[in-house]
Formats: sequence, structure tokens, C-alpha cells
Amino acid sequence: MLVLTMVGACTAGFSPSPTSPTVPSTTTTIVPSTTTTTMPSTTTTTDPGPPLGLITPAGIPVAVRLVLPEGYLVWTPCGEIARVSGGEPLWQTPVVLDPGHGGNRDIGAQGRNGLPEKVLNLQVAMAAKAHLEARGIPAVLTRVDDYATTLRTRSQLADLLQASALISIHHNAPTPGPSATPGTEIFYQSRSEESRRLGGVLYEHVFEALSKFDQVQWSAAPDAGVITVLSSRGTDAYGMVRIPETPAVLLEFGYISNPAEAELFATEEYVEVAALSIADAMEAYLYTDAPGTGWYEPGRVFDPAPGLTQAACVEVPLE
Repeated sequence: MLVLTMVGACTAGFSPSPTSPTVPSTTTTIVPSTTTTTMPSTTTTTDPGPPLGLITPAGIPVAVRLVLPEGYLVWTPCGEIARVSGGEPLWQTPVVLDPGHGGNRDIGAQGRNGLPEKVLNLQVAMAAKAHLEARGIPAVLTRVDDYATTLRTRSQLADLLQASALISIHHNAPTPGPSATPGTEIFYQSRSEESRRLGGVLYEHVFEALSKFDQVQWSAAPDAGVITVLSSRGTDAYGMVRIPETPAVLLEFGYISNPAEAELFATEEYVEVAALSIADAMEAYLYTDAPGTGWYEPGRVFDPAPGLTQAACVEVPLE
């Protein structure tokens, strides 16, 4: 398995620092009548309330179930309830990035060059988080290393953090036919107009960014674009789109199963371009009325394999 070293630390949500008022001296002093007396500061801060999430002492982002006198009850990555002694609190966060797959049992797709999808997804997500926060847009990852976490746990974290957008980051397989342009696909929530707009804004920026790699022999499905994918039961097929209440999309940048694309995806330049496209898209989505582009109707009907179950999920230490 390819082992890549990630540089950077996960930062928590922003919390206001209490401002202590200036306390006047209790010493009695006679002053001339022309002297102005300094009054205590009346600056106040807004209490953000109990934390909604937490970066645990081991650096793992989790949703908070209950604040205890000495610590927290949290939902673990595998959906169990555990107690932790402390951590860095998270409050409302506009963007949650979900690096798809993770852990030994769910590597995702894999390039012919040995690059696992789970590693590439995390690289792009971490770089995108850094770019967002450099622009003053807080972001939280659903995982920060190579460990398993269930779809429901990931969705729950975004919902409890009251995110404006949840982006599940992926690289596709198996390889369809050749294409002169990137085969980027974005699956959005069939029930949500905001998810549809999120998908359109993302597609516009991602497709434009990847198209600059004009020497790549891309792969693309005939219906590539911003689409719904429904199961045979009529619900959204993919859990990261179906489960969250947060406006969510599943983003497939391209096909890691295509050797030409896998070669590109293994470069630092690609990771940087992909991450910047997410940051640009989220800035447009959050701060403008940009409608986006790239919708393809009527969408697909597809029954994917079940995701990682809670029983098969292996927990990671939280502290």
C-alpha cells in the first residue's frame, strides 16, 4: 500500500475569546478635577453555547452527544458512544469535507500505479481545507487519517455542525470510454435545490480547472455532469447524498482507474489544482448567487454496493 506523509494539523472551529473587563483599583486617590477617570471596560462576548463537535486529543473530529463536568460523550467514527477527557471544541462550521473511503477494509478504487483512492481523496480534502481557511472559511474534515468511519457518522457530523455544504470527495472507477474533456461527475440530493446549486457551482469550477491539463487522455461517461443517481427504490443511491440533511454532493473528480488520469492524480500539481477548485467553488457558493452549470437530465438509476457497516468498522483511538 502506498504510504503518503500528510503535513498539517486539523484546526477546530473558531470560538470567541472572553474579554476580561478592566477592574478599577480599590486604592483611594485624590486627583485634580481636570483629570479624566478611566472607567472599567464594558466589552462583552457572546456565549457560543455547548460545542457541537470536537477535535479529540488524538486529532479525530467527532460529533458531541453530551458535555460532561469533566469531558464529553461523543460519537466515535464507527458510530459508538465514547467518553473523552477534552479536546478542541467545534461550533457551527460552514463547510464539511468528506474524504471518501478509509481504513483497511475500504480503500476505494486503485490506480494501476498503485495509488489508492482513499489516500488521494484525503490529500485533496486536506489541501482544500487549508485553502478555505486561508480565505477565512472554516472547514472540518470527516476523517484526518487512514481509518474507517461510517457514512452515517460522517453525515451526522455535518448535520450537527450546521454546515452549509458537505462535499464527499472521490475518484471514479471503472473506466468508461475516452474523452477529450474531463469526466467529472457530481451527484446531488434529488430532494434539495441547494444541493443542486452546490453541485452546479462545484462542477463549473472543477471542470474548468481540470480542463487546463490538456495533454491528458480523459475518460467520461456519456451522461457526465451534475446528475441525480436514484436506487431502484426511488431514493438517492449513495449514502453520503441520501443520509445528511445538510446540502450535500458526492464529487467524482475523474477516473483513477484510467492509467493516464492516475498518473496525473499522483502529482502534487494535480492535488493543488483540485483543492483550489473546491475552495474557489465554495467561496462562490457561500458568498454569491452563482447558479452553476453542468446539469444532465434525467439522471441515473443504479444500486451501488452497500457501504461499510458499523459492525465491520474498526475504531481508532480518540486520545
